[in-house]
Amino acid sequence: MSAATYLRSFKAATNLIAKLGEANAYMIWAIGLYLEEPDLEALASEALTDGNDDKKVDFIYLDRDNRKLIVAQGYYSTNARSLKDVAPANKASDLNTASAWLFSGDISTLPDNLKNAISEFRKSFDLGEIEQIDFVYVHNLSESVNVERELKTVAGHIKSAIGLNSPISVTYKELGWSTTQTLFASQKSHITVKDLISVPYSEFLKQDAPGWQAFILSVPGKWLHELFAKHGESLFSANYRGFLGITKRRTINNAIRDSAERFEQDFWVYNNGITILTNNIDIVRKTITISGISVINGAQTTGSLGSIDSLKHPMDDVKVLCRIIRCDDPAKISSIVKYNNTQNAITTWDQYSGDTEQIRIAEEFNQLGHTYIKKQGFRPGGNLDEIGIEDVAQSLISFKGRYGDANAGKNNIFISPPLYKLAFEGKKARHILFVYCMARAIDDRRLSLKNKVGVQPLIDIEQKQLNLLRNLRFKYFLISLFPSMLEPILDWPVDNDMVAFNPVASKKENHSIISLVALCVPIVNKILSIVVSQIKPDRLNELIQDEAEVKLLKNTASALLMDMEATPSIEEFKKMVSAS
Repeated sequence: MSAATYLRSFKAATNLIAKLGEANAYMIWAIGLYLEEPDLEALASEALTDGNDDKKVDFIYLDRDNRKLIVAQGYYSTNARSLKDVAPANKASDLNTASAWLFSGDISTLPDNLKNAISEFRKSFDLGEIEQIDFVYVHNLSESVNVERELKTVAGHIKSAIGLNSPISVTYKELGWSTTQTLFASQKSHITVKDLISVPYSEFLKQDAPGWQAFILSVPGKWLHELFAKHGESLFSANYRGFLGITKRRTINNAIRDSAERFEQDFWVYNNGITILTNNIDIVRKTITISGISVINGAQTTGSLGSIDSLKHPMDDVKVLCRIIRCDDPAKISSIVKYNNTQNAITTWDQYSGDTEQIRIAEEFNQLGHTYIKKQGFRPGGNLDEIGIEDVAQSLISFKGRYGDANAGKNNIFISPPLYKLAFEGKKARHILFVYCMARAIDDRRLSLKNKVGVQPLIDIEQKQLNLLRNLRFKYFLISLFPSMLEPILDWPVDNDMVAFNPVASKKENHSIISLVALCVPIVNKILSIVVSQIKPDRLNELIQDEAEVKLLKNTASALLMDMEATPSIEEFKKMVSAS
């Protein structure tokens, strides 16, 4: 596949480009692909910095689900002469300035566009909630040795700052056209690593059935160590969890590594083993060669062995039980991956794709003409004209008043059956559509204010709104206020399980998702203006912990909205919304 293939897909995200400009849109599109994040507008709204004083940080994102911080610089060339052109290395070295601000300097001296993000990171870091720091240089040119050298230096400085013995991993990535192309190509493939790989073994047991073939054998731990060193996370492309890392909070992985280091000969009986999915298996003269590899069960074992210092612990006697499976049936491959990953708790929402509630919701959306995606993952179009399960979960929980659970991350909802039921059970597609569009309107407002910064001065109320919207906890707190705020606007009691766009307004033939978001924007802006007038930005974190203050805020803001004059936008909104 040529670079033009993924670039055509990016260029097709016209709404995203229109909102962000081509350079920022490209960075968000590429990072979204890298993080497998589908809601690109929300990602941009939260993570893009704004203003001139950005301390060499173009993008900063605290990923609570994966317990890591991503810091990025971007460069976008509109006049590259060939695919051999490389990006300027000085933009990668700028991340040294960014890295220094993560840990040093008075928070109060930071510009507003970074203050909240870095403050939240430092709190999470102090609480031991950070397991990885990623530095990413995004551009649309070729990768180069010079950039690699600069990024390695940045990562080294941070590693020294947090201590060489710290369990926090510091990584770096150059997302040039080649890497981005590879990521894009692997989106629909279960197996990213497509190399021909020789499998060392002494004996094996063969098992097969219609549609699949499998071999059971023992493999050297050193072989897995070398595979992980070469391919890293790509080994787990078809695995729900991936490798969770060796940290204080990953006690299982610490135990795996410890047993491999201390009890080499007994590791085989202490460990459950691994399962590998491959495209093809060849056996010639007692040599097994596999074409492509993904560890679909045993990522923690593989990654833990990969993290061992092989100079201190050569692992000569470490053996691992291994199943290698070849399957040609895509549907069966999905089932193999699913059932190999449901023996333990899975911190993902893919396991819910076949849930009866999700099937019902998807069918209701289909009847409305809208697309509802039941699985996680990057969507090249920018998520402006479709809805996914992972886009709506936190907003639905917040609309029920559980903004604390929403702020804990998406995985928090999907690993908790009560929270999952609270979010989705019995919810009509029209209700989900309504909540989603209200949430998207918040992102739209935050982006519009960010885009205005540096172009023209913000008026006082706009600056107050942006200050609050920069707080990572504010969005879902604001959504939790919507039911009570909507009552004086709609002039009827709002049920936070039932309020929805009416059947006519919900149909795509009458209103696209983008047009419904546009309908919600003035309503959200009115609510936001009232709420902002009642909150001091530096007191938000204390306020959201105080139930009495939150109740007082709801009552005061509702009363102020009651006195607000009706406008054409309010009247139009009221016509589109129903009580159930």
